Amino acid sequence: MQLVSIQILRAIAALSVAIGHGQAFIAIPMEKRGESFDWSYLLPWGAGVDLFFVISGFIMVYSSEKLFAAPSGARIFIERRLARIVPLYWAATLLIVIKTAAQHKPLPDAATALASFLFLPWPASGDGAPRPFYELGWTLNYEMFFYAVFALAIGFRRDIAVAVVVAALGALTLIGLVAPQDNAQLFVWTQAITLEFAFGMGVALLARRGVALAAPARLALVAVALAVLLRDFLNTPDYPHTWQTPNDLARVAAWGLPAAMILAAAALSRGAVPADNWFTRAGKALGDASYALYLCHPMVMGVASTAWFALGLDGRAPPPLAVAVSVALSSLAALIIHRFMERPLTQRLQKRARIDASAATAQLAPAE
Repeated sequence: MQLVSIQILRAIAALSVAIGHGQAFIAIPMEKRGESFDWSYLLPWGAGVDLFFVISGFIMVYSSEKLFAAPSGARIFIERRLARIVPLYWAATLLIVIKTAAQHKPLPDAATALASFLFLPWPASGDGAPRPFYELGWTLNYEMFFYAVFALAIGFRRDIAVAVVVAALGALTLIGLVAPQDNAQLFVWTQAITLEFAFGMGVALLARRGVALAAPARLALVAVALAVLLRDFLNTPDYPHTWQTPNDLARVAAWGLPAAMILAAAALSRGAVPADNWFTRAGKALGDASYALYLCHPMVMGVASTAWFALGLDGRAPPPLAVAVSVALSSLAALIIHRFMERPLTQRLQKRARIDASAATAQLAPAE
């Protein structure tokens, strides 16, 4: 199994989310001014999150091989995850707080702020939706919950641990289906989208057992997955552009399953080495920086959008160019943040915690 293929998938996932948001940053101001914007629905761009989740489930099993049933396995696992996820997210959240204060907008109350920094679902927004103050962090609330469940099971042997986690996620989903929860934390933790982590865990078990698919089978998986995504059974164009996609079974079926099929096609290869070309190198580099891209792109796009309209470029250049520029600038910023902030800080924290960060684990560290 080539790690490069997983890195490229991470880059694709982050770019998908960025493209969707990039359109909003340009289109919404245009529409408020009475101008039209031709939204692209070629793919459901939000499905990049679902691809992130299945990759995360895969990574946790694949990279934790030596931690299962180990005496300090749970502690080491949690230390790795905290060192990898917390610093950049806290920095991004703090920047959002500073930006909000500078714009004289309402700041979060103490409970909302604390819950946001602790990855605890909280009814922060006006409509009561369980979202952190930096709304993009809703995915990290799911990630941290998954890590907690995984850490509780990692004391078992690998196959048993995976079975325990899958059973727990399945039971919580069933509870959410039969008895919808009003509590913000239970509402989030009983959503069906957590099953996408289980999909990735299943693919990792197959990979660890040496299961490999022939090229035609992998191509068929990708073809079917793309056909489902292109069809977009959630009918995204029928909803407002600010619509928050429900994290229910319909999303899991329409976006999560195709994501798992794409992951399986990438992970269950027969050892074919990806060609060493500019596409592969760029995909790997952006995959390494995909967590930074996910967190920083709204801030970069906000500045890029403001500059685009302030300079009057909206009247002289096609809107898709503005989206492309904002995605490119976000990608560049992510590469810089990863190189000079994220990677050194993570390595320093891991060294301080005496974490055995092997090269393979470092390459597979998640960036949801």
